[in-house]
Amino acid sequence: MLSMVLALSGSSVGRQYLALQNDLLLDLLNLLHTGSARVQRQVIALLRRVLPEIKPIVFGKMFGIASLPPRDVIVSNDKDEFDVQSIGILDVFLACIAKSLTVQTKVKGSVGAGNKSVTTITLATAIHPRDPLGDRWWLRGCLSRKLSECIIALLKDMSAGKLSDSWAVVTKNAIAQNVLNLTLIAERMRGPVECIKTPTLWLALASLCVIEEEHAERLSSSHWVTAGDQENGNQQSRPLCDNHEDGETPAIILCNSCGNLCAECDRYLHLHSKTRSHQRQIFKEEEEAIRVDLHEGCGRIKLFWAMALADSKTLKAMVEFKGESTRSKSSIISGEKSVTTAITGVCRFCGTTGNTGLLAIGNVCSESECQEYAKSACNKTLACGHQCGGVANERKCLPCLQGCAGGGQLKQDGDDMCMICFCEALSCAPALQLNCGHVFHDHCTRAVLRTRWAGPRITFAFSMCPICKSRIEHSALEDLLAPIRGLYDDVYRKALMRLEYEGLHRCEAITGVGGRFYNDAANYAMERYAYYVCCKCQKAYYGGEARCDAELAAGDNYDPSELVCGGCSDVARAQMCPKHGTDFLEYKCRYCCSVAVFFCFGSTHFCNACHDDFQKLTNLREFPKCPAGPRGKQLDGDECPLHVVHPPTGEEFALGCGVCRNAHTF
Repeated sequence: MLSMVLALSGSSVGRQYLALQNDLLLDLLNLLHTGSARVQRQVIALLRRVLPEIKPIVFGKMFGIASLPPRDVIVSNDKDEFDVQSIGILDVFLACIAKSLTVQTKVKGSVGAGNKSVTTITLATAIHPRDPLGDRWWLRGCLSRKLSECIIALLKDMSAGKLSDSWAVVTKNAIAQNVLNLTLIAERMRGPVECIKTPTLWLALASLCVIEEEHAERLSSSHWVTAGDQENGNQQSRPLCDNHEDGETPAIILCNSCGNLCAECDRYLHLHSKTRSHQRQIFKEEEEAIRVDLHEGCGRIKLFWAMALADSKTLKAMVEFKGESTRSKSSIISGEKSVTTAITGVCRFCGTTGNTGLLAIGNVCSESECQEYAKSACNKTLACGHQCGGVANERKCLPCLQGCAGGGQLKQDGDDMCMICFCEALSCAPALQLNCGHVFHDHCTRAVLRTRWAGPRITFAFSMCPICKSRIEHSALEDLLAPIRGLYDDVYRKALMRLEYEGLHRCEAITGVGGRFYNDAANYAMERYAYYVCCKCQKAYYGGEARCDAELAAGDNYDPSELVCGGCSDVARAQMCPKHGTDFLEYKCRYCCSVAVFFCFGSTHFCNACHDDFQKLTNLREFPKCPAGPRGKQLDGDECPLHVVHPPTGEEFALGCGVCRNAHTF
């Protein structure tokens, strides 16, 4: 039935008719959250066609929404009137993204705890099935990542005006409203336990996955005005730090004794026991300030009491709540109640605060992880006054992660998550800025380069920047990058030579204009052929075409010691090629007509598929005749896939030099 409706939407008359069927549209939106994956994909395709024919105000009334989101969204100070259960016009779509997010929560600045305590949750685990959700029942359950990516693409197209101009305006406003709704959460619900149960937080995270640069500029607000604007308004200009003489450093804290202070001056002036009892208060405008950023596809909102960010590519999110000690560290007073407990030390990595132990004399806590980071961290102070967040002994220090002017061009800042681990902010560990400009944790980057590829087949995606996919390059990583480059050059040379010998260097995939591998024979060869690392000589050797491994779904469960090239496993004593030596020596799989990849038991060669099923094959009494397929399958026809005459299946046979053999074949 859904296929028939989808076919009906193929014509303009059909789309106009479907746009008038409100009950049908509601049923489709219900299926978006309850149907099978196939049904959900059809619903998304159908909505793409029908939504341009529906006016946003009519769509909103289907959910009982009387008015569209305002064009000029402002922050309201009257938070008591905000209803966390109120429905937004795009909530039914944003809920699909929210149900696919994996969110990490932590509390920053807790005394003795830092931000090491991280909790991973999803919407299904955060909101109890019996928790009231009002009319937004579709916030329950979970959704596949693939479908969420389709919804993200739909919302971005709606925001870009690809459906209609009216939907573009409404989509942008609705996304902005959902992000700013996070500022309206009541004070009692701002704790980690209460906040993660509110639909407002999850819809805001989903909205951060689809925000644009326009939103970042439009939603950021400091609630201060310049001196020139002050003449025409009632707001006051932003106060400056009384302890600085540069006339430009803004103040965020008012001390009854010391005056207006910036965060750094507040910390140092109140280290002494005589000044710790000073009554201080963060400016109300600072508490209500909002900062929205979009860095490399990762949306982020910073509030006085929390920071939330979400990445649309990985569908991972982080919510960092400010601990009580973060406020007490500045001895903030609220009304007539004064909090005068002062904290002396703050760990530069995890944010742990305390007056005793290592934090009483330094800026690194006693946690083993932080101590390990301190060994490789740079201890220099930058020109702006902040500590360098890079690694030790760099020729040029990492630009300031706090975003200070004149510190160099950075595409990220200290609050952005490392896009390799997505567990901690860049400021939580020594970081590296690669030649492409992107910043990652030093230990995360090293871990990726040491682990290399997954599975037996050599691939080089691990050596690419996770964000821009350019080659990872940095002088501090040279000890790890040098052998990787050597292996890459080896595979590059052998794959290109094999392609030329097979006569495929002028195939349509390479010569076709606009193709993926147009004029790129080397990358086509590396994508076409599967190479493996010999555990004995550490050189790359050919193991067949890559599509064979993909079709047979070769797993990652393998023993690297069984990957042996033909030259190091020459049990049949094949004749050495006078031109190429043993570099391209290949063996036939003992149990089928494929090129061998594994060498096991000191005597047996296997292809990838037969190796996965070796117990069955080694116990067979009769083997298939040539042509024989993987896993003991008898193939039709008479011609051998290897195009050679060889002994019966079940016997070892050296194919000889693979390059020369293919040259004779073609």
